Order: sequence, then C-alpha cells, then structure tokens
Amino acid sequence: MHRLLPPFLALLILLPSLAAAETVRFGLREAPPLVQTMPDGQLRGLEFELLTAIFAAADLQIDPYLGSNARLALAAGEGAVEGFAPVVGMPPDGLYLTDSYITYHNVAVTLATRGIRLERPGDLRGLRVLAFQRAGKVLGPEFADAILDAADYREEPVQALQAKGLLYGRYDVLIGESRVLMYNINQVLTAAGEGGRGLPVVEHRLFAPNHYRAGFRDPVLVARFNQGLSRIRADGSYQAILNRYDPTQ
Repeated sequence: MHRLLPPFLALLILLPSLAAAETVRFGLREAPPLVQTMPDGQLRGLEFELLTAIFAAADLQIDPYLGSNARLALAAGEGAVEGFAPVVGMPPDGLYLTDSYITYHNVAVTLATRGIRLERPGDLRGLRVLAFQRAGKVLGPEFADAILDAADYREEPVQALQAKGLLYGRYDVLIGESRVLMYNINQVLTAAGEGGRGLPVVEHRLFAPNHYRAGFRDPVLVARFNQGLSRIRADGSYQAILNRYDPTQ
C-alpha cells in the first residue's frame, strides 16, 4: 500500500531540488528600460527578464554585477565575473560566446526642429555625435569612417546622459538603441514638466539590427545558456516576455 508522506517530509525531499540552481556571477549593463534598478533595489526590464528566464531554464541563477560595456569586459578578463551580456565589440581573451539572445535596433536620433536629414552613416560627417560606449567598434566601417570627420564625437557610458546632450543642444545626433534612447528622452522631458506629448525627435534607421550574445569564461556555461535559450523559445515564454514589453514585436 502506498502512503502519502507528511507535508514536512515531502518538503524536505523537495528542498535539494529547489536549491539545485547554480549561482553565476554575471555582468549586466544597466540601460533602462532593458535593464534597470527599481526603487526597491530589484532589477527589472526586458533584457533582464529574458536573461533571468534563460538562466532559470538552464537551472542557473544570476548573481548580478552592474557595469559599463568596458567595465564588464575588464571584469570578465580579470575573472571578477563568470560571464556578462551583452558582449559589445571584440570579446576579451578566454571568453566564449553564446547564441544571440536579443536584438538591438541602434538608430540615430535628432531634434525635429533641426531638420537634419540622415540616410546613411556617412551623413554624420561634420556633425556633433554622442554615441553609446564602443559604438565605433560595432556599427560598421562607414560609421567608423564618418566619426573621424565628425565636428565632435564622444562615447558616453551612462546612456541616461545622452538625452540631455541632445535636448540641451550640446550634440546634433545621438546614436544608441531605440528603446533606450526614447526612454531616456522621455524621462528628461518628464522631469522638466514637458512629458505627456509626442517626443520632439526624429529617428533615423541607419544601421542593421545588432544580434547580441552573452559571453562566459566556461564553455560549459555557454552550452547550458544556449539550452536554456532554446527551451524558452520553444515553450513560448521568450516571445511572451517580448510581447509584455513591446506588443509590436
């Protein structure tokens, strides 16, 4: 005869499996609304939720380490983290790349009142350009050539500061991920009491989409990450997360 275990014994049996997820020190770049720290100190955002779901499907758990693109690459090279995402530009030596887990739509953004027309990266010549960190290494040779002749070019690791550079007239063009730029522009306008209306900017799609990957020092973690990614794509949870943040995806 089979008997049901008392509830507390059943829980004791389950505890090892509940605690089985391996914790991985993993670097993330804070870039709202993709990855952001909420008032309660918790991380939220489209990219963070995707990564958390991938890790969970691989029986892994993220121990987050926040830093800029350059700082994350340095931390991985020094062994301060076991991996990081996204890998922007050339990965440090000893890092193994995963399959692509997210697509960024990098764009150029200008003020509508300026009437600036941009159709290709070469049109940025002569303009003051503020871009995300390592943009010159990932946006292609035409962009790399154009910024050599820009009136002013700078890469800003804190992307929240990019919006102020455009709105306050210090730069003519912002370069960055569309969702990140629009979020930060809206935040600056809201803080100034000018939110709630259409954003006074024009988005120029000069670049092909960038399909970003994570990187790990251990190839075993790469394989587990890829398996987790495949699982959440197959069961629909990957698309569900995209839809929750952007129904047009």
